Amino acid sequence: MRALKSLACLSAVALIVHGGQVAIAQTAGDDTSQEVTFEDIVANAPPIHRVEEDWELVVNNPDPNADCPQIATVFGPTDARFDTHTLFELNHGTLPNFGEGGMQLQVWFGDYLIGYQRQRAPSELSTSNEKITYTTATAIEGGHLTMSVFNGTSTTFGTFGDSNSLKVWLFTNRTDLNPYHPGNSIEHSKVTFGANRVDYFKRSAIRFYDENGDLYAQDLNDRYVHRLAAE
Repeated sequence: MRALKSLACLSAVALIVHGGQVAIAQTAGDDTSQEVTFEDIVANAPPIHRVEEDWELVVNNPDPNADCPQIATVFGPTDARFDTHTLFELNHGTLPNFGEGGMQLQVWFGDYLIGYQRQRAPSELSTSNEKITYTTATAIEGGHLTMSVFNGTSTTFGTFGDSNSLKVWLFTNRTDLNPYHPGNSIEHSKVTFGANRVDYFKRSAIRFYDENGDLYAQDLNDRYVHRLAAE
């Protein structure tokens, strides 16, 4: 795999990932392009202040009597096994006790619970072949680490995550989100119950923004958390 000629020039390029490779389009000067992996690009990024991930799933045949399916999306600045992360539970909530339907946003530091929010309960998924989409975001905002879900659309729940209704703020000493690995959310997210009732659950895009709010890199490839085998 060829390396970039100069990592110092990355702030002057637009990085668009597709098909497992990244096209580096110069915004000025040299019009050459080379190929590296998305992880290579992110590993050599300037200070990153916001990461967004787009999610999509299709529920084929939900069963509200059995409280399924249940979906969990994990995201945040570091690996969920030992540091700060957020758990977004869809069609259920587990704190302080299990509750059917709706959604819940939980914030953890490793195994230590920081707090949680509940919304839309007790509405439960009940529409066949329902598509649900939403975006998760992790950001550095004025001395705070914020983690949120927004742009949610669903037949059952309607729109969700509007007006910061699924957003948490934590005081932080972090100055960037550069430890954010693109694979962590895929590794830890899952259909926790009733997986046979979900056709697929995937991340359709991930975007990294620099400290000026400009898009630095994005991966537009579908990354599947779960997918039923074709008949």
